[in-house]
Amino acid sequence: MDYCTFDDVKLRLNIAGGDYDYQIADFVTTCSRWVDEYCRLPVDGFAATSDTVRYFGIGDLRLHSRLDVLRLDAPLLSVTTLTNGDGVVLAPAAYRLEPRNESHYWSIRLLSGYSWSFTTDGEISVLGKWGRSATMPSPVKEATAMFAAWTLKRYQAALQDAAANFDLGQITYSESVPKQIKALLTPYVNRARLVG
Repeated sequence: MDYCTFDDVKLRLNIAGGDYDYQIADFVTTCSRWVDEYCRLPVDGFAATSDTVRYFGIGDLRLHSRLDVLRLDAPLLSVTTLTNGDGVVLAPAAYRLEPRNESHYWSIRLLSGYSWSFTTDGEISVLGKWGRSATMPSPVKEATAMFAAWTLKRYQAALQDAAANFDLGQITYSESVPKQIKALLTPYVNRARLVG
């Protein structure tokens, strides 16, 4: 899913006609996927509406009083099916998503009377909605629109790395990605994927 529309980009650049619609639409899609990568989220991580499955092994279990917590590598919005490492589907009454009272979760804790178990080469599978949100946060939409607009302007400038301003007597070098875009996205970067 795209995180903004080409009309969002055209509005920011004050473009009235449809001459650039195809290019802008392409940039919007590309920039939306870049946002997912930059934030270290699954595709459509800011508009998670479809179930996907992720797999975990015994190394993803965290020791508290026992191995009862599965540490997730991406934020989880909801679980459709949780399958233990031995192939047994666990009922929703067998586990709790954590941290409690949050909009997305980073771990699954088994409740009393349940344990993770594995057959040879078994894996825990979690089918659910993976991402930060089902509806896009405004800063993500703005960052995507800004990045798509910046990309269009870079192409219009023939992808030059430097622009001269003779009136001011200076040369300005472009950034690979403007820092304003990264600043808007910083609160949404998946830190769990940065840890080992």
